[in-house]
Amino acid sequence: MAPSTRRALLGDGRLFVTWCGQAKHQAMPASRETVAAFLAAAAADGRSAATLRRYRSSLAWWHAAGGFANPCAGSALAVPVPEPDLTDTAMAALRDFMDLAQRGYAPATLRATEADIRRFAVWCEPLGLPWLPAEPATVGRYIREIGPSRKPATVARYLASIALIHRAAGHGDPCRHWRVKLERRGHTRDGGSEQRQAAALTDAVLAPILDRLDPDLPGRKTPLKPIDFRDRALLLVGRDTLARADELVALRWADLHPVDPVLNPDAHLGEATIRIQRSKTDQEGQGAEAWLSAETAAALAAWRAVAPRWPVDPEGQGALTREGAYLFCHLARGGAGERMSTEAVRRVVARRTGEADPCAVGFSGHSLRVGAAQDLLAAGVDLPGLMQAGRWSTPAMPARYTERLRATRGAVARVRREKAGKAPA
Repeated sequence: MAPSTRRALLGDGRLFVTWCGQAKHQAMPASRETVAAFLAAAAADGRSAATLRRYRSSLAWWHAAGGFANPCAGSALAVPVPEPDLTDTAMAALRDFMDLAQRGYAPATLRATEADIRRFAVWCEPLGLPWLPAEPATVGRYIREIGPSRKPATVARYLASIALIHRAAGHGDPCRHWRVKLERRGHTRDGGSEQRQAAALTDAVLAPILDRLDPDLPGRKTPLKPIDFRDRALLLVGRDTLARADELVALRWADLHPVDPVLNPDAHLGEATIRIQRSKTDQEGQGAEAWLSAETAAALAAWRAVAPRWPVDPEGQGALTREGAYLFCHLARGGAGERMSTEAVRRVVARRTGEADPCAVGFSGHSLRVGAAQDLLAAGVDLPGLMQAGRWSTPAMPARYTERLRATRGAVARVRREKAGKAPA
């Protein structure tokens, strides 16, 4: 088998086993009904028809390898995605809403809303329940049945999407009914509202990773590759800016500017600033300037020197070249792409932390932001300063990122340490 085929089989198998564990279904051997439900859930999550066909092929392969009958044999498994039975007035309202939503909502919000509604519609279809408009009892039952495999934050997002589409179609919001509110409260009490937090990529954790990627490291035997220069610059920019993954991949070379030591006497030679054009808390695009250390600016210069150039010849008048507009591009054997994805940022962080520490787990694209917040708090930065550095609009998230560190510096810890220090030997 080709390596890509092996990866696809393994990834599809893991996905199916995880889904079966959440839905309380037997994964091997799986029944035809289980596979149909899995494919319906995948379709509701926005998977393409080609991906669904690959899932069926992978499940057939795994069952054959295990000596079991093929649950996908026979006629193709249908994946129903019901269409709404709407009046002309409701359809006109939905179309008007979608036209406005393309401009008023972030693309990620629209994608999540569409996936949530498709999931709800697929769940309603075999039960014969209308999903638009939906009755409060239907939404309450939906929470009860999907709740055991969903976090409270995920259920809250589902309900927000259902409420949004009902308002857009001119219907009453079923999620405001007391029955739905009690179901949601009961789900939160059963499962707790704590969300999993990415492992913190603090300076102490980041130092050995950066050393491995330092081109000037004494005793280096093999030269660094372009991807090493890119990843080192990416990690340093994320550390200095506290940028989210989607903010990192949107940074542009045109927004990078050196700091003038004459105008900024406190600045060190080589420092720079970069403008974050848009963020999660700045959907209108007012933008914000972020500071970069001299080390980070030097790493960016080293990456820019080895970054690929893309040929551009719009007029057919010779071989023109230009640099990519974005700081960080995608690198692959098949060629370079001008802009990285947020998933690529996650892979960079996971791969580099794993290379430095094989036991490292829980690191993601958000780890740089969490680690930088903890480092700032440990250095004595107060909460307002932390909010300004990370561009948070409320103190909730920075407080959660740093709650463990704040507990070690709280009133109880200080008093007990003082008493322990005054106690007789």
